[in-house]
Amino acid sequence: MEYNLFPYSQSTRRQFRFLYKAGSKHRRYEETTIHGKDTETLFEESLTLSLESKQPWGTVETALEGSHYFHDFAKNRLELFGQLSLQLFKGVSLELYGSFSLIHDQLSLPQGGATPEEILLRRKQLATQYNYFGSLGLSYTFGSIYNNVVNPRFGN
Repeated sequence: MEYNLFPYSQSTRRQFRFLYKAGSKHRRYEETTIHGKDTETLFEESLTLSLESKQPWGTVETALEGSHYFHDFAKNRLELFGQLSLQLFKGVSLELYGSFSLIHDQLSLPQGGATPEEILLRRKQLATQYNYFGSLGLSYTFGSIYNNVVNPRFGN
């Protein structure tokens, strides 16, 4: 279910959305997990709050998402991200992005751990309680002014 506080007529310029999802996922793991599972069906739910504003000077987007599994509420995750795109001049923008996550739902960690090679190649996950990321860049856009008009409903 999704609800936008702003009317649909303004959705290409600004949005403040609430998105609730609930469902199941069937997982088949490549290796036995630290919980002794090779396969399992998990029921989960999430709530996302997102704010987006497009102005002549650029775009601001931010979102906060929380999720958990029904079988164990301690298996949860909270994620915050933000993006700022400042238009420097026609077609060229400065892009800033950052995210931070609190992670308590790593159910697929392998029982045997990971070798240094698997860690470097990112072939296996390591246990962690947080994750963060940031980036800075330039982007150049050209073409029709309608190229990037996309219905943003249901979490893009």
